Amino acid sequence: MSTFCRTLLKPVASAPLGIASVVPILGQIPSRTAFFRKKAKKDESDERSFNPIQDGPSTRERYSSLKKRSSVRTVKSYKPPSNMEHKMEQIATDVFGEVSDWKKITLDDRLLKFKFLCKCIEEFEHDIPNSELNFITDITKAMEFFQTEIRDTSSYEDISKLDLPRNLHIQMEPVRFHPDTDTMFGGRTAFPDRPTVVTSIKYKHKYKGHDGQHRVKTSR
Repeated sequence: MSTFCRTLLKPVASAPLGIASVVPILGQIPSRTAFFRKKAKKDESDERSFNPIQDGPSTRERYSSLKKRSSVRTVKSYKPPSNMEHKMEQIATDVFGEVSDWKKITLDDRLLKFKFLCKCIEEFEHDIPNSELNFITDITKAMEFFQTEIRDTSSYEDISKLDLPRNLHIQMEPVRFHPDTDTMFGGRTAFPDRPTVVTSIKYKHKYKGHDGQHRVKTSR
């Protein structure tokens, strides 16, 4: 007999003549729909385990990959001047007035911070990205920012300019196949029907793409 039936036909010990009568207890009769609804809610509340195949990478993994990702992007080079500290002291005096220890001035006032940083940008010809504005809380942090040199070359280009060993060579320009210029095998491509498309506006005029078709010239 199932649990549902045993609960429904529960014997009552206080029956007359000491004989346990099998009568239904109206106050304890569970509803069949409520019984199965409760079980379904319990199953839905259970947290499903993470499946990397079905769910793909998690948010934490995506964030970690973004932190490790490095891209080659064109930036404006900046080299701090030799008298940078003296120039910044003059700017601080113009904005905040005469202060005994000007390096400890905090940039709590947004208007004064705006005036001070605008003068620094104009003087050093070096823009401040929005991501750095929140970290420049005093003049010392501003000095650290304007003392940092920025190169317009990538790390790959910097390594190629070093005095490398004789058995190490860095090839800066990529070797790209084009059926019109590579005639060693008669313009045949190793990957037919797979065109090479240059999507970058910067390199579109430097590197030519092709439609993936052979350029074999038949002799008459």
